[in-house]
Amino acid sequence: MMNKKDQKVCWQFHQSTNEEMPQNTMEAFVYAWDLGGIPELDIRTTKDKVIIAFHDDTPDRTASTDQSFENKKISECTLEEIKGWDAGSKLDDKYKGIQVPTLEETLQAMTGYPDRLVYLDLKDVDLSALAKMIQDYHLAEQVIFTHKNQQNCITMKQYLKNMKTMLWIGGKGQAIKDKFNTALQNDFEGLDQVQLHLNDLENFTDWRYQLEPSFLEHAVKEVTNRGLDLEVLPYKFDKDTLFALLDMGIYWYAVDEPKRFLSYVQQWRQTV
Repeated sequence: MMNKKDQKVCWQFHQSTNEEMPQNTMEAFVYAWDLGGIPELDIRTTKDKVIIAFHDDTPDRTASTDQSFENKKISECTLEEIKGWDAGSKLDDKYKGIQVPTLEETLQAMTGYPDRLVYLDLKDVDLSALAKMIQDYHLAEQVIFTHKNQQNCITMKQYLKNMKTMLWIGGKGQAIKDKFNTALQNDFEGLDQVQLHLNDLENFTDWRYQLEPSFLEHAVKEVTNRGLDLEVLPYKFDKDTLFALLDMGIYWYAVDEPKRFLSYVQQWRQTV
């Protein structure tokens, strides 16, 4: 068994709920890369067919705009209009003026840096156009495509065989189990990773998540036996729970608080 000090623990900087950096910004991506992680880009398409990094279908939650864009869909706005938005100040005034990045700008920032990987979480993008852009930049091996629909992962794998894919599975505990078992029945076709969302129980004592340890241990075994990675997204975590997940053999995470996560991982490495 590998010594804890030598075990590689990988992590994705989750972008739809984090409050550590402005979501889906180049500043957030560089922040994750500098800490040794993999940023997530939620990808959407503008009115003029440019792929950008943006989670919601409207700017209201994360971007400051003038009133003419309130409740207006990203698909109804041009890139020029979107570049006029402020993607940082809603989190903190010190980030005022940060722009929404395009996917192409992100790929350019990855070119020549083979250690810079990204997760691309599909929101509203033509898959053939996405595959062509990734191929044009020769970055398929640095991209992990992710979606909740396994068929989209299969399709992207057909476009770019050397690109990794991940199926993310969210919802309540039983729904996650059912979706996992469906993917298991088709032998995780077209997948390299499976992500399970870890939501808290309403009232918990010893174990906080809706997915109990026995199921997670089962998932680790089934995924690992097929040469794939199991990733978990713990929306909330404490030191003891993270230690338990690591001890189960779960070494891939999506997190909103990278620095706290990394501190706990370092402490886990020092345990016997």
